Amino acid sequence: MEPTPVGDGFSSGHNALIHDLCLNHSGTRLASCSTDRKILFWNLTPSAGQYKYTPSGAIPNAHTASITKLCWAHSTYGQLLASCGLDNHIIIWQEVSSGKKTDEKTWKVLWETVAPNGNVTDVKFAPRQFGLKLAVASNDGVQTLVSESNFSQWNPGGKFEPTKKPKGGSPQRVGVTCISWNPSTLEEREMLVIGTDSGAVAVWACDGSSVRDKWHPLAMNKDPNAEATITAATKPNERGPASAGATEAIHHSLPVTDVAWAPSIGRRYHLIASCSKDGVLMINKLYPVGGDKAPTPPKDYDTVLVFYGSGVHNFNSIWRVSWNLTGTTLASSGDDGFVMLWQQSLSDVSDTSGELIWKRVQCMLPKAPGESPL
Repeated sequence: MEPTPVGDGFSSGHNALIHDLCLNHSGTRLASCSTDRKILFWNLTPSAGQYKYTPSGAIPNAHTASITKLCWAHSTYGQLLASCGLDNHIIIWQEVSSGKKTDEKTWKVLWETVAPNGNVTDVKFAPRQFGLKLAVASNDGVQTLVSESNFSQWNPGGKFEPTKKPKGGSPQRVGVTCISWNPSTLEEREMLVIGTDSGAVAVWACDGSSVRDKWHPLAMNKDPNAEATITAATKPNERGPASAGATEAIHHSLPVTDVAWAPSIGRRYHLIASCSKDGVLMINKLYPVGGDKAPTPPKDYDTVLVFYGSGVHNFNSIWRVSWNLTGTTLASSGDDGFVMLWQQSLSDVSDTSGELIWKRVQCMLPKAPGESPL
């Protein structure tokens, strides 16, 4: 499949490596962060079948070190943005009127803290139905922060520290590298999927309504006999056919770089994507125990691997995965510079598992301003 050139890019305004890009919930504003310690903003407007990017603000020296992750809060709470960086600071920013002109805006620090232990790796605001809540990931675990009445006051919520137990050894704490909330409005409890520096992907849930409720592991991708679509590359630029019947353990061999929980539109099960420095892209299916007889919402889940893509980005590390609004298309990007789109084929069904086979439907090559399409 030949890569499809994407429309003209735009000057980022950064002078160093860009670590993260984040769209707000309406898809009208884009924020970016970089090693240059700046956070930049753009307004997005449709123009001739593409989007026009107009600068709409900047926060110079937002952190004292590289800024690694950004996350917008739901627009219900106004223009709120969370950021974290290698300085271990977690900052919540609010866009306010500058006071000079009614249409001029500026960003101010609404709340700031320093992680007492461990390096901060990710920040994610909870879905709107759970209120104004922020999950913070670090090599010390996951801590939630809650703002109940005043945006400038954030209180500690629940915390959990995932562990692994080597054969014949004692439990060892593992660092959390990335997190993603379950966006479904049908679930009454909070659920998070986490990626770890050990290569494991796990789902944690929080039952109850008190601020300091305890989290507990719900499911972990550790079944070595799960059935899945397998897409394996034998050498760069050559990919094997999709087949079913995975026999490899569902566990990344290197730290997980990103996880994404798919929106669930009328499904009784969930889809969770993960990627890693090992160049493997996975999609796990989280389904209720008991099938159609399971209560609504389900109390317990099992997990099964439904897609395993090895070397799909030319054996390069894969850094980001993201679902569309209906949870039917997955995008992945890696060190090879390509953006790939994945969907289930409606005409291809696995003979062994009965699952629809996942296939790559598009391969895109973004181009910089003034650069040749290919």
